Amino acid sequence: MTVRIGLGGIWQETNTFAVEPTTLADFRQYQFFEGGELVASLRGTGTELGGAIDAARRRSADPVGLFFGAALPSGMVRSRAFESMLRRLTALTRAQLPLDGLVLSLHGAMVVDGHPDPEAEIVTALRAVVGDIPIAATLDYHANIGATLPEVTDILVGYRTYPHVDMAERGAEAMEAVLRLLRAPWRGRRPARHLEKLPLLTVPPSQEDVAEPMRSILAAADQLRAEPGVWAASALPGFAYAESDRLGFAVYLAAETHAVARARELAAHVWRERAAFSAPLVSPAEAVARLAGVRGRGPTVLVDVADNVGGGSPGDGTALLHALAQAGVSGAIAVIWDPAAVAAAHAGSADRMELRVGGHSDPVMGPPFRAAGPVRRFGAVSYLRTGSYMRGQRVEMGRVAVIEAPIGAIVLTENRVVPFDDDHLRALDLAPRGARVIVAKGAIAWKAAFAGYAAQTVYVRTPGYCPAALDQLDYRSRPAPLYPLERDPAWESAVATGLTSGNLP
Repeated sequence: MTVRIGLGGIWQETNTFAVEPTTLADFRQYQFFEGGELVASLRGTGTELGGAIDAARRRSADPVGLFFGAALPSGMVRSRAFESMLRRLTALTRAQLPLDGLVLSLHGAMVVDGHPDPEAEIVTALRAVVGDIPIAATLDYHANIGATLPEVTDILVGYRTYPHVDMAERGAEAMEAVLRLLRAPWRGRRPARHLEKLPLLTVPPSQEDVAEPMRSILAAADQLRAEPGVWAASALPGFAYAESDRLGFAVYLAAETHAVARARELAAHVWRERAAFSAPLVSPAEAVARLAGVRGRGPTVLVDVADNVGGGSPGDGTALLHALAQAGVSGAIAVIWDPAAVAAAHAGSADRMELRVGGHSDPVMGPPFRAAGPVRRFGAVSYLRTGSYMRGQRVEMGRVAVIEAPIGAIVLTENRVVPFDDDHLRALDLAPRGARVIVAKGAIAWKAAFAGYAAQTVYVRTPGYCPAALDQLDYRSRPAPLYPLERDPAWESAVATGLTSGNLP
């Protein structure tokens, strides 16, 4: 008899320093699937659930679409939105019973008003519906895992790449784990699981998977996964831009034996590397000065670190636009989220326009930039990702206006757009490979789009909600102590000793 594996989840990375809350409309705008539409829309894509669907079919299992809602990173999720989606997920799950297992796509760093651990709440609610069947969940590299989630989920599978290009593989891994738990000798049994949380905050520019210290940390996790009896091993740096008691670097192990010892071994490795998670940046003026001497060898990517759209910042910061203009630079491409400017551009019909763009979401992101030049207008722009990040996923940019200003092409979008592919520029007849400068509002994930042909990369200290210097953030609530916000040799030594002795401070 064919086994039936339910697929679903609620996915969002929450930046609690962002001004705008995340609403149900934000989920509907980005990813919102029910029932058969989920399977039809995501099969063959480079997403977690796409990978799970393909793995199920390879194993002659039946992937059953439940409900999946995802939103771009932004401010705190409204409780009404979360509760509405959770009701829908549980109702659709109940309607599909009996199920043999579940594979869920969760982020792990969602923050919901009034719900202290939403991902654990999702699994707990589903467990009450489906009973004691295997449940596996995928987690983002930036998950802030609480103590409850590993207890209520049978297997957690975290991303291993940043930029994130392994989502389909992790979804397939989660599906394989569920199917394995349904077969002898594991039917009715579960491997031991252990979560080791470290009092360590790291920032995205220091978390790239192929750079130290994460390269050696991930290699150590790979070695653990290769050991007999180990089902899963994840080293997840977490997401620092959230006021949550779940902050901190997470190490997770699922194994038939010695899960605790193995997790602590890997956690000790991470703790030894804590000082290596540094992220040196330069000022906008210095960044622009570095353009000299690289003309004709490919674009320079100016990384607007703190205005990281993929980390919940709005994407309308203007610091680099002003720096480029002051230096007289041309040939740049910059994407700015500015629905009001898009509306103004579409309300007019002139071939040339002058608009004040960006810097509208929060005074810290401005001042607005004066953009003047020929304008091209686009109706609702929709495209499919073709690169390594979530290949096959459809993205809705909304209406777009492109102003050919003296500094280059300023792309004004109605919806926030993450720079994780270059398809969004090519959809507008722009040629990023031929640009002199690309302004990337991200930290590391932009490399999935531009790293293959960038001549150089400059990480820039800019305003925004995702700063590399964590002392710029005014946390109202967080665990303490947390390295590097608190530093004390005695306390740091006690953490290291606790990981080897089992007596953590």
